[in-house]
Amino acid sequence: LGAPTELTISGGAVTATRSYHTIDTESDDLTDDLDNINGGTDGDILILRSAASSRDTTIRDNSVSSGNIHLDGGTQFQLTNTIDKIMLIYDGLTSHWTEVSRSNNN
Repeated sequence: LGAPTELTISGGAVTATRSYHTIDTESDDLTDDLDNINGGTDGDILILRSAASSRDTTIRDNSVSSGNIHLDGGTQFQLTNTIDKIMLIYDGLTSHWTEVSRSNNN
């Protein structure tokens, strides 16, 4: 996968350009929501982690937003430190990123 590159949330969205990214909040706010992940083709795997332990990103299931992210049980997931991770796979039939696993290491 190589070293992660940083994506900064803008309007609740990021665009994945590789398989491993850090996620940062818009304007370095203390918290932000991620509703949409642009990019991806059928079968792509994506691993996300927080860019900074001082800024928390909430990844939101499409049941609570108009986004394209399906999380296990419809629950949101917070990246609260740099060792939290979430893995998603892109489903080309539904055009959604679907959770494969999460690691909450508070």
